[in-house]
Amino acid sequence: MRRCLPTQVTQTTTKLFQSTMPFLEEIGSDISLCWREILLLCFISIGLSVLLLLIFRFCASIIIWTVLIVVTIASIAVTIYIWVMWNEKKKDHENYEGPNKDLKAKQVTYWLVAAIVMTVFTVIYLLVLVFMRNRIRLVAALFEEAGKSVAAMPLILLQPVLTFISMAAVCCFLLIGFVCLQTSGKPLVNSEGKVSFPIETFFQVMRWLSLFGFLWLTQFVLACQNLVVTGAVAVWYFTRDKSKLSSPIWNSFQNLVCYHLGSAAFGSLIIAIMKAIRALFRLLQKYLDSQHQKCDTFWKIFQCCLACFESYLKFLSKNAYIMIVIYGESFCTSARQAFSSLTSNVLRVAAIDCIGDFILFVGKLGVTVSIAFIALEILKNIEGLHYIWVPVTISCIFAFLCCHCFLSVYEMAIDTLLLCFCEDCQMNDGITRPYFMSRSLMVFVEKSRRSSRVKPVPKRKVVD
Repeated sequence: MRRCLPTQVTQTTTKLFQSTMPFLEEIGSDISLCWREILLLCFISIGLSVLLLLIFRFCASIIIWTVLIVVTIASIAVTIYIWVMWNEKKKDHENYEGPNKDLKAKQVTYWLVAAIVMTVFTVIYLLVLVFMRNRIRLVAALFEEAGKSVAAMPLILLQPVLTFISMAAVCCFLLIGFVCLQTSGKPLVNSEGKVSFPIETFFQVMRWLSLFGFLWLTQFVLACQNLVVTGAVAVWYFTRDKSKLSSPIWNSFQNLVCYHLGSAAFGSLIIAIMKAIRALFRLLQKYLDSQHQKCDTFWKIFQCCLACFESYLKFLSKNAYIMIVIYGESFCTSARQAFSSLTSNVLRVAAIDCIGDFILFVGKLGVTVSIAFIALEILKNIEGLHYIWVPVTISCIFAFLCCHCFLSVYEMAIDTLLLCFCEDCQMNDGITRPYFMSRSLMVFVEKSRRSSRVKPVPKRKVVD
């Protein structure tokens, strides 16, 4: 790229390239030999991802309860097995009189601790299933509703493709700018005749600003995707006659460009600042470690707290975007409304975040494992293949990413429908003001009315 590099760098890269050249040639040969099979597996992964969405659409209750029952049986079986192994280890220790008896005593203790931990986990898991069984039914209903919304707007599944293209364009633009800043030093000749290229202070500051711009713009692109998806799903939910929907995705994109770009920029700025703070503290930790001032436990706890706070900001921002498309308010006002709605429906949110995310992860894992077995079956008879794991790994990575892209839209649709459902319950009473929800969701409203004695939350004014 017409750039000067130090001699040590060029020599090191040359040696590394020469040492790995045979291995890279074999990998390239494997890819060129079975590229048709890899392409076929990519199309199969897309088909399996769409099939998974259809299964969630029509068989969500069966899938969710099947997974939960299987996990329950597995946890109970593992608990019983650990207790049996502890009993056997305990008997062996009591009857053993040879050397290393202390080691066997430690093994008995380890098995006892594992059995207690597994028992506590199983008991808590069973109690959660018993007390949240109605919320689990709500999760299944929201899965089916999300499937209906995606089926009504199938082009919404292409949104991750546009996000990927936008993200790639942003990354290429910022990478070119960073390279130009990094190589913008003026030549300086010292007394020995050696030439150096020191970077001026202005360009050093711009280099750090470009890195912050990378964090901000990438989060901005993701925020725009969330606003488009939530806008389309919210319009679908609050439309009584679903057959009269007219380009909800395009209308959501127009609303984003005309009204919500500032909210997306502000929400992404908060996440970018948090990521920058975490990066600065990592640099500070490395500097203190280089000065032999180590405090690993403190830094691990501190970084964990920052990571949890960043996750909370992402969660709140995502729900704030949903409130933005429902009420048309600013980001701060919508974040406050989202926090109020989430805290008043904390059990429903917990069920969606725990059980729903687990079911979606099982779906991603199922598609990836299926592609791995299909790839092994297709590629086992190809002659001249050096490493069969190379095309299998490529196919599995593509399958996981493809399924993740589809299910990310599906997950955003579920979160949007949950808040729309909660707001629908607060805005309407089902008599003088009819609900927008479907009949399958009205069942949960009637049950909550019969079982709840909490005063109703004041109704909010809807902005058209």
